[in-house]
Amino acid sequence: ISAQQLGAYLLDRARARGARLLAARVDGVDIKNGAVEAVRLRGDGPERVLTGCFVNAAGPMLRQVGQMLGLELPVFSERHRKLAFEDRLGAIPRDAPMLILADPLDLPWSDEERELLAEDPQTRPLLETLPAGAHCRPEGHGASPWVLALWAYDAAPVPEVFPLPPDEQFPEVVMRGLAQLIPALEPYVARPPRPVVDGGYYTKTRENRPLIGPTAVRGAYLFGALSGYGVMAACGGAELLAAHIAGGPLPEYAAAFDLARYEDPAYRELLESWSDTGQL
Repeated sequence: ISAQQLGAYLLDRARARGARLLAARVDGVDIKNGAVEAVRLRGDGPERVLTGCFVNAAGPMLRQVGQMLGLELPVFSERHRKLAFEDRLGAIPRDAPMLILADPLDLPWSDEERELLAEDPQTRPLLETLPAGAHCRPEGHGASPWVLALWAYDAAPVPEVFPLPPDEQFPEVVMRGLAQLIPALEPYVARPPRPVVDGGYYTKTRENRPLIGPTAVRGAYLFGALSGYGVMAACGGAELLAAHIAGGPLPEYAAAFDLARYEDPAYRELLESWSDTGQL
């Protein structure tokens, strides 16, 4: 599924029902008597929109927008880059599924490479055992030669900075890792294809469950911390959020995504024993 095409489709559907898209930056949220009164904008269009309903769906900036409401949200962000390359050798069949390396990995460096990597504190961790999760899949339709590859071997909480800071080692590290899973990729280690590197942030909670629902500020709602499953969860999460806003019946699982879950002592105790979050 294409996230861009899905977003364009949903935006068209919303516009057909009267929605307007304003290209602006949210500068603040006015709160009166504990409830949302207006949103202040900077950009094209009005500078202040009177409203009793505000949804914080700011993606990687979820925490910062939450602070505009006086909320400290329990979220953090990890950098997740992705590598696209043309598989001119046909190493990965076009009908291949997503291929995932589920084991931690020690990359095969030469003695000279190990010496060079050890000299720089930024590259020294590449000499250690790297986490599981390198994965790839064919990209595009028909005879497209493109392959999409990902490996968050350096995932850790980081500040949200745009544009994403470069990582010159990323294409080589990903290719070396995937070559351990798919030996046919090995020639690309010595003669790498021209890489196209993109990426962004996975904003998440400690247990990797999203935040969907109301906040302590009346009229202010959350829809975020969708980590690495945003496209998969977006439509279902939006239905849940709409039920919260419209006062409709909520499904049994609604409380599992509500910010208020952190006020439950039993849930906080459960977090202490939480192990696998299922994150690649």
